Amino acid sequence: MTEIISKLMEANLLGVFNERDAQRRASAIESTYAADVRWTDDEGVSVGREALEAKAKALQSQMQGLVFTKASPVYQTKGFGYLAWNLGPEGGNPVGTGFDVAIVRDDLISELYTVINT
Repeated sequence: MTEIISKLMEANLLGVFNERDAQRRASAIESTYAADVRWTDDEGVSVGREALEAKAKALQSQMQGLVFTKASPVYQTKGFGYLAWNLGPEGGNPVGTGFDVAIVRDDLISELYTVINT
């Protein structure tokens, strides 16, 4: 389970939210999240892969020229994963920071919580 959680947390951040190609992002979403995934962030709760896809697409349209990078290793315990991240221009100083916490069931993220620090 340890390796699976690490892969899923990194796929969530780097394979979904940094992916600009719609087909590759859709493939990453399908292999990373449960069909009824629940994502909670400062805007509320989104349920399902389609809702998550819509949020990822909307977020990307707001962050032109910015990318997510890992700010910590993946920490995990008993089906929970934690990953801190930075948001900024590639190779530049971050303009935002935060972290994601995920609950993993049946080798997919079933719940995702995003906290934005700045």
